[in-house]
Amino acid sequence: MADSFRIVCDVSDVRLDVFLSEKLSLTRTKVKEMIDGGHVRVDGRRPKPAMRLKERMEIEGEVPRETVPDVAPEEIPLDILYEDDHFLAINKPAGMVVHPSFGHSSGTLVNAVLGYLGEKQAMGDGSWATGNGEDTKTVAGARAGIVHRLDKGTTGVILVARDERTQERLSVLFKDRKVRKTYRAVVEGVPGLDSWTVEGNIGRHPVERKKMAVLRSGGRQAKTDFKVLERLDGFSCIEAYPATGRTHQIRVHLSHAGYPVVGDETYGRKAKRLALRPLLHAYRIEFTHPVTSKPVTIEAPVPGDMVDFLEKHRGQGR
Repeated sequence: MADSFRIVCDVSDVRLDVFLSEKLSLTRTKVKEMIDGGHVRVDGRRPKPAMRLKERMEIEGEVPRETVPDVAPEEIPLDILYEDDHFLAINKPAGMVVHPSFGHSSGTLVNAVLGYLGEKQAMGDGSWATGNGEDTKTVAGARAGIVHRLDKGTTGVILVARDERTQERLSVLFKDRKVRKTYRAVVEGVPGLDSWTVEGNIGRHPVERKKMAVLRSGGRQAKTDFKVLERLDGFSCIEAYPATGRTHQIRVHLSHAGYPVVGDETYGRKAKRLALRPLLHAYRIEFTHPVTSKPVTIEAPVPGDMVDFLEKHRGQGR
């Protein structure tokens, strides 16, 4: 399966692979593979990656979904925050990858979910692999009911559907922005404002291709509201309320605002000597139950490393 796209070029004299990399938030290597594989057409013809575009050229094609080896169930302990006949909520630990990939084919949250629910129920006929929550580039056959994602270093609430219908309904809630997410983070610096909003399109960094960035043009619309909970000596504890769900959104928006997440080696300044991971936690999630229509609020306790960091720096500020 593949995700289709159609873009009318709004610039001139830019390479096709560079243009698509920015517009689709993909690496240039991935875009080049798509073009070489015949998945991209410019004005109806197959182009070369280095083709120079002109305004009003029409670019269309498909982003092929990756395939990975079969995912095996594994007996990995899970911290279950909520469970009913339709879905469960898990408190994801730091360091756990959510979806399998060629570099992480075991030890992932999907492996753990398959082990917890049982392979037959979790995978069914494989159709669970077709759901698609916000900005989640699915890996065919390896979703096991997961409808959104958290970065490897991020802790906190993540939802897992127990059946295909619930997965589809939860995915629609995320897509329609009817899920209210609250994150907590410890950041470098002390904001002067008690609350603020960052609205800036997020896409692939123009130079450092493994990073995302707030772009002047291109990318995808993104918005996050922030509120300061506590100010310390050189650090702050904040809450983040993302209205959208772009890759690395909260980390990118905080770095853009000048307050990178403590421990964030990708977007931070002093990461290695402050914390072993980005101190970012998916604290609360609120939505209407996709089957019963009752309001649901699920919270995950703030993890020990964040609590310890705050306690340490409260003491230094006295």
